[in-house]
Amino acid sequence: MRLFTNEKTGKAWDQSVMQRNFEVLLVSQFTLYGILKGNKPDFHVAMPPAKAKPFYASLVEKFQKSYKTDSVKDGIFGAMMKVSLVNDGPVTMQVDSPSLQGSGQSSNGDAGLVREGEAAVPDETR
Repeated sequence: MRLFTNEKTGKAWDQSVMQRNFEVLLVSQFTLYGILKGNKPDFHVAMPPAKAKPFYASLVEKFQKSYKTDSVKDGIFGAMMKVSLVNDGPVTMQVDSPSLQGSGQSSNGDAGLVREGEAAVPDETR
């Protein structure tokens, strides 16, 4: 995904993480599937940990294989983590996988994002 300005040409949205040799931080975030039940958060629509942990591990592995292993970092699945970042710009991008033909419904009502046991890592956008 080309999200970064080309420093040589000044062209916006022209270079990817790979072209810029940036690092990637992958963080499992089950709380993104949280909903409010009354005044309490409820995470029953998140993937169960027994399935989510190997799924997340396969995603990390695919990122490492498709880029530079040393440039892909991750946290500890299910651990308390303090992560800080600096948003450098006015946008936030949400990256999602396309629905797969014939796959089941995910727990949030959208068509399944990946087949069970698979992690989708899209090819770099050109």
